[in-house]
Amino acid sequence: MKKITLRLVLLIVTVIAVASSLSSCLDFSASKSKEEIAESISASLREDKKNFDIVSKYYVYWGLPDFDAEKMTDTESIFKFNYNYEDGMPETLDHAAASARHFLDNYYDTTDLEDTTAVTHALISSYVDVLDDPYAVYRVPVENDDYTLNMSGKFGGIGVTIVYDDENETVTVESINIGSPAEAAGFAVGDVLYAVDGVKISEIGYRNAVYYIRGEIGTAVSVTVLRGGKEVTLTATRAIVDDISASYEILENNIGYIRVSSFKKNTYEQFVRCVDAVKAAGVKGVVFDMRNNPGGYLDTVCEMLSYLIPTGQVIVSYEYANGMYREDKSMDDYNPATKLTKDEVLGLPIVVICNEYTASAGEIFTAAVRDYRNSGLLSATIVGTVTYKKGIMQSTYNYGDGSSVTLTTAYYNPPSGVNYHGTGVSPDVEVENTQTEDLQYNQAIIELNKLINANNN
Repeated sequence: MKKITLRLVLLIVTVIAVASSLSSCLDFSASKSKEEIAESISASLREDKKNFDIVSKYYVYWGLPDFDAEKMTDTESIFKFNYNYEDGMPETLDHAAASARHFLDNYYDTTDLEDTTAVTHALISSYVDVLDDPYAVYRVPVENDDYTLNMSGKFGGIGVTIVYDDENETVTVESINIGSPAEAAGFAVGDVLYAVDGVKISEIGYRNAVYYIRGEIGTAVSVTVLRGGKEVTLTATRAIVDDISASYEILENNIGYIRVSSFKKNTYEQFVRCVDAVKAAGVKGVVFDMRNNPGGYLDTVCEMLSYLIPTGQVIVSYEYANGMYREDKSMDDYNPATKLTKDEVLGLPIVVICNEYTASAGEIFTAAVRDYRNSGLLSATIVGTVTYKKGIMQSTYNYGDGSSVTLTTAYYNPPSGVNYHGTGVSPDVEVENTQTEDLQYNQAIIELNKLINANNN
């Protein structure tokens, strides 16, 4: 993803208003019935070859319910200028017909057709849904707020990490944040979640339990847990909680282990603390576990890689449909602990563990370590399985009403310049796990010790 500075999983910009003459040159006629609209669409495809330049004009021509023409035209302008996926934008009439039919099939009967805002949300969703872009999405204001909060790495919660046991169908408290509402309420490691606000976890769905515990900051949540065979009900007031996306351990034989689960806005600071901690412990090498990492902001992964390598190295390059090309390079690093900026270099052997669910920014991290190893900047080995195979970038544009639209805007390449979209990043040592043993982790330790021994000789 890319932010306004074009650093990646998210370019977020305020949408630039595009002057639209649609509302002044076309009058909205009375909306037609669902059947009449469907017939108008069929007639256009069959024989009525009106040649409008934008999808919105077809919507009006076919008699769809009133919508915000300026916002719809802005959406089209954003996509036509930035869209960079597969064969690009479909032909206007075909796109208009497909999206209008999607609206009829999926939104017409459930949308208040007298509510222009609701109709506009439904039409833009339809416009996006029919594109050949699995990553394109339109978010209404409340969904956009939730998404932005989630990607910030902060949310309204109580400060517990819970683990789902698929075999036993239980959700257990694994850790509790120091100074968190959960600590104040008396939660304990090992508590098994039983109910949230009186509703059993078995009814909510075990995998969804975390979303019911989260909520608006300042509101209370009542959680019943099983402790020592007894039910204990605890009440906590939700507060701003940091999502822990980077954590570390010091393993036997003086090896550092850093797990990165995603790349959110707050991941860099957590990553710096992890790297500083393992270096301070005097480790001989570090394992970076990128497995099951879905990606996130590329500006975050660029900052993190900058903390490992010298300043001025290309981390990622971008190729846009409009011909624009740009690069992000490693930079001087800001350390939130010391509040100093300098050029940090790890200078230790590295092993990265990846798997088929290491995606997007996680793949950039893996590929960059591989490429820096190949160029002599790092001593490193990649262990695991071929990654997710996503080498394309999405950008998100925010509207003034709080909604947003995300689309695929560029191909991004690792330092080597070789794009891996559709092929993935291959490990140096391919290892698959079994159901009972983490062979990838075991092999990572073996490979790291090889590097440590080689460096000592």
